[in-house]
Amino acid sequence: MNVFEQRYAPGQIHAAWFKRGSAIAVLDGSLRLTYRDASLDWLLDAPRVCVVLCEGERHVFPYEAWVEAVATGQRAASAQIDLRPQRRTIAAHVRRWLASSVARLGGMRFRRS
Repeated sequence: MNVFEQRYAPGQIHAAWFKRGSAIAVLDGSLRLTYRDASLDWLLDAPRVCVVLCEGERHVFPYEAWVEAVATGQRAASAQIDLRPQRRTIAAHVRRWLASSVARLGGMRFRRS
């Protein structure tokens, strides 16, 4: 399991790489997360996402990114971080299987001897 707890002192900036589907839940205090889409790193003025989480709230990252976490307020914050990647749904597996099957059939049909 890739679940662990992290503690943040007030004003401390913690930077970490999160994969798509990772989640962070604030257990105590409040936390500000700032990140941007990693595919837009080549743009210097790419828009950044800023999320403020209070005690008991959870945020799931929609894409891979470097994340800056800062404890806001006068006291330290603690968070539970879940680094497990998001699993594929059954529909995604079926779609992938159909696409590969159709590609194989199409390749056989147009094969020349």
